[in-house]
Amino acid sequence: MCKSAILISKKDYLLTEGIKYVCKQQKVNLTYCLTFPELLYHSSNFKPEIIFYDEESLNFPYELYKDFVTSKLFYVPKIVLITPNPSKFNFSEKNIKIVNKHNFCEEIPLILNNVEEKHVNELSPEYIEKIKDQTTKILYDLGITSKYLGYEYIKELVVYVKTDKRLLQSFNKKLYPILAMQVNTNVNNIERNIRNAIAVASERSKNKRLFDEISYRNSLINPNPVPSNKQFITWLVEQVG
Repeated sequence: MCKSAILISKKDYLLTEGIKYVCKQQKVNLTYCLTFPELLYHSSNFKPEIIFYDEESLNFPYELYKDFVTSKLFYVPKIVLITPNPSKFNFSEKNIKIVNKHNFCEEIPLILNNVEEKHVNELSPEYIEKIKDQTTKILYDLGITSKYLGYEYIKELVVYVKTDKRLLQSFNKKLYPILAMQVNTNVNNIERNIRNAIAVASERSKNKRLFDEISYRNSLINPNPVPSNKQFITWLVEQVG
């Protein structure tokens, strides 16, 4: 459905803005990280095709990388190691591309063009039905029933994200438009109806505990939390399947 990339860099504004621009031009979803734990989290959840690694701001943990590869327990995308001193790296890894930081803008577009988009999960009709049934039960428990226009939209979005979690990175640009084409409506209509269903249900549902959990808020501080559409869908995706 879309290529996805992660950039890990602590302090290089020009590098960050340059890669953002190139990814935007090529319609690649880009997630930005500051720390290695963040990188591991986003990589395991969204399984991007590429990781752009700013070696100048964060030393590349090559031994740890080799452990990940040899274990075969983790998804390892293509690594683009961006460094001002390419000659200091002499390892020969097909999965690692060394890029000179001084002319990265020339190489990054070619790399993105040459990386194949990862195949998304093919969900069986039985599994899709299972996801929708589980989602329906949770929605009813939360007070969101078929009388709300956003009810069916929510179920379809959960299935889409189960197919490709990278869609969570781009709700407005990818996820909503895909559904809008399917149901022959516009993005604003989908966003508004889901938001209204969540807002009304959060006020009327007897299960306030679940809404507090979804919103990451303490009910003593905010007794009527209203989770965002993205928070709500993300939470649902983790509950079903």
